[in-house]
Amino acid sequence: MTILTRVDGVSGERAGVSSPLDLVVDDPATFRGRVRGHVAGELVFAEVSAIAHRGVGTVRAEAYYKVLVPVRGHCSLSQSGRQVCLAPNDVAVLDMSLPYTVLFDAACRLRVVVLPGRVLRLPATGVDAVTATALSRRHPATALLPTLLAGMSARTDEFGTVELLRLADTVTGLVTTVLAAHADADPAAAPAQGVLPRVKAFLEDHLDDPELSPAMAAAAAHLSLGYLHKLFRAEGSTVCGWIRQRRLECCRADLTDPASYTLTVAAVAARRGFVDAAHFSRLFKLTYGVPPREYRILHGLGNFPAG
Repeated sequence: MTILTRVDGVSGERAGVSSPLDLVVDDPATFRGRVRGHVAGELVFAEVSAIAHRGVGTVRAEAYYKVLVPVRGHCSLSQSGRQVCLAPNDVAVLDMSLPYTVLFDAACRLRVVVLPGRVLRLPATGVDAVTATALSRRHPATALLPTLLAGMSARTDEFGTVELLRLADTVTGLVTTVLAAHADADPAAAPAQGVLPRVKAFLEDHLDDPELSPAMAAAAAHLSLGYLHKLFRAEGSTVCGWIRQRRLECCRADLTDPASYTLTVAAVAARRGFVDAAHFSRLFKLTYGVPPREYRILHGLGNFPAG
């Protein structure tokens, strides 16, 4: 085995970032590899193609992160006692201030974006918890990232300087969202007092959906499910409890609304997301002291459809 020290092909002077690697190869004479990249603001984008080798990252003093997405072939990452094998379109992140290795067992091509930790506006401890792991592609933001990086790689020459800077901001925001979702944290740029009203607005708009769930709301707001639960716990509530209470309040208003006069109690409940009329009646009585049918009578709507 031979160690070849090299610096990746993107200008460190322009980017303010160098990404030195010790490349460990079987035969320097036959080794083939290429790095093609460009700079946009504080971000460095690169596409790396190489045959089998192992890269050992040199530790940086500053906090920078490297996001990797294989395009063809597989590669393995190791850092902080964790190791993961990435398949095409998997997404992972490495902390460049800590030692790491990247192993190509065979020919592989991957896209990389390097960005300073300060632009993520995330606690370092949260990001550290997910380095050298395959970030779940079930999260919609994670699924978007490979597509965005592919588009930037293929069409870089078509963008002007200002457009590239805007796209770099988009990439930064998307990476932040992905890492926040997996690190059980939320970007400081979207504090809880701003996030929660948006989540509640989404829930309000979907109260009639029987499938409405905390997971659905978390995905729509680009939050981790754990963080969403934390937001509601801080208010002394739960996501499911909040949904249930708002549905009951809407049903109570509908039961005394002349516009809903022709609807049965079961129909009133169903259009607010309660699929089980008996369960709804029990919840309503528990909350308001009387069954929904009796509530209607007490409020002057006595001649209404049964049920």
